[in-house]
Amino acid sequence: MNDAPSLSPAAVRHERLAVWSLLALASLLLFPSLGVAPLERAEIYFLDVARAMLERGDWLVPYYRGQPFFDKPALTYWLMALSFEGFGFTAEAARLVPALATLFTILATLGLGALAVGRRAALVGGFVLVTTLAFVGFGRVAMSDSLLALWSTLSVWLGLCAYEGRARWAVPLLGVTLGCGFLTKGPVALLLPGLGLLLLMWSRRPARPPVTATRLAVALLLFTVCGLGWFGLAYARLGSQPLEYFFLRENLQRFAAQTYDSGRPIWYYLFTYMAQGAPWSLFLPIAAWRVLRPSGTAMPGAQGARFLLGWLGLMLVPLSLSRGKLDYYLLPLYPAASLVVGQLLSSVPWRQLERAVARAAAIGLALGLLVGLRLIAEVPVGWRPSEGSLKLVTLGVVTLALLLCLAALRARPRALVLSLGASVSAVFLALTLVFLPAFRAGQPNARIVQDVAREKAFEPSLRLALCDDPLRVQRDVLFETRTAVDERCDLYAPISSSSAYLVLLTHEQWSLSQHAALRHVRSYAYLPATAYGLSGLLEGIVPSRVGLFANFATSDPVATLKSKRERRQGIRAEEQADEPPVPRRKKRRFPLHKRLTGPPPHP
Repeated sequence: MNDAPSLSPAAVRHERLAVWSLLALASLLLFPSLGVAPLERAEIYFLDVARAMLERGDWLVPYYRGQPFFDKPALTYWLMALSFEGFGFTAEAARLVPALATLFTILATLGLGALAVGRRAALVGGFVLVTTLAFVGFGRVAMSDSLLALWSTLSVWLGLCAYEGRARWAVPLLGVTLGCGFLTKGPVALLLPGLGLLLLMWSRRPARPPVTATRLAVALLLFTVCGLGWFGLAYARLGSQPLEYFFLRENLQRFAAQTYDSGRPIWYYLFTYMAQGAPWSLFLPIAAWRVLRPSGTAMPGAQGARFLLGWLGLMLVPLSLSRGKLDYYLLPLYPAASLVVGQLLSSVPWRQLERAVARAAAIGLALGLLVGLRLIAEVPVGWRPSEGSLKLVTLGVVTLALLLCLAALRARPRALVLSLGASVSAVFLALTLVFLPAFRAGQPNARIVQDVAREKAFEPSLRLALCDDPLRVQRDVLFETRTAVDERCDLYAPISSSSAYLVLLTHEQWSLSQHAALRHVRSYAYLPATAYGLSGLLEGIVPSRVGLFANFATSDPVATLKSKRERRQGIRAEEQADEPPVPRRKKRRFPLHKRLTGPPPHP
């Protein structure tokens, strides 16, 4: 699609330096402090299944909480289990898989962009992708969607390579890539890149790709082995029930029926991209208008940008029509959207509209940084960084805000793009390296996990019951201690049960702590897990308390001593409450000169 002239050796060196710089920036954003963030979204499913594969030695049937679990195919579980085997059972080891997938997606985006919109636009688009917070943020979450973004981008790039005749291995490798995608997410991994491949064939319908029947046969064989092999083995062992559950419930019902994640409007993804893709999402409507108008064909890379826009539109159709909608389902769309924006931002000269939007984005980001710093200052002391760190962050935020305003005033394209990307990167690093570790250290999740593990050492069959989980601690408890969690609001039933239960009571349920069967384990101060989110900061953050109680006696000497001490304190408090108050004798005061001349007379 893009007929770029050959580059001089100096230009090649500069291009390689730019690629390595992008990868270094992406690594800086993706890998530090991977294990600090609390377990989010569906991470616990992948972590628990991957650990069960290693502990059971069964790499065919996924198990979650001891039960067969066929919500997703096996590839993501396998990769995380291999990471666990190499680095131990930690959240950081599991998150290495999506982080590496995100890094390879950036490389695939650069390759796709070089063929579609040109090398310069591809580099700018890669910079846009690396500095898109939603894309990099979900690259640090242990789920399968970052892998889906990799397989989708790589598949369309290989399709372009096949049409360009640049690689004989493109078609066989396309079969492997589509198979890996199917083994990651199922039919949607064929649908999203398949729409791009169909659009590519339609746009070049007079010509045929230089592909032989042998290569097509090899590609089909590789797809069958990679994509369908695990399903065949699962069917051979367990019959058709797991396949019916996956294809009918997890795919068909999620798309067409009223299941979970439903009820969102058809335009949900448009607003989600505009919010989570900011500030670069502001440029996508302008880029689309510039490319799609009749005079836009004269722009460099316009044909490739039109193809990418068409692919974006086709992918949005099934996603928007689906009843189940989640923000991270947009991850496969970010590479194409970033390349379209990169094609606009790399065009020289900028027009008045691009300059106006870039200025507004820079000034808006500067104001957002200052407002965000002011809101974070309201976080209680135990959950925010040290004063020295806050001073450094404050200095950095003020400096970035000034640089953004200066770039907005001068309105030079390169300065605006670099200042926007640098500011977004600095904000992301401050959140992951400064604020998130401080918040994590202030939260009692680790102490709750330790207390549950200690109680479980003396009562191995215990379960944890809770109604509300504002700390999101049940994921940590399940992963760290392998303790089953019952999420229920009729807490009186587990409290009075003959089975061993730990019960987590929030402030709203604290009256249940007076039950005679309960033994107090510990109380903890906490902030809601959403405290550092925008809604949490705007609503105001107030610490609350949560208590861990047990409905069984224990032989733990530490817990026994604690119970006796609390019982003595309770009896002493009751005795003091029953005794009538003793009137205090008022001390007689004497003038200063009498106190200085001698002792006061006896009363």
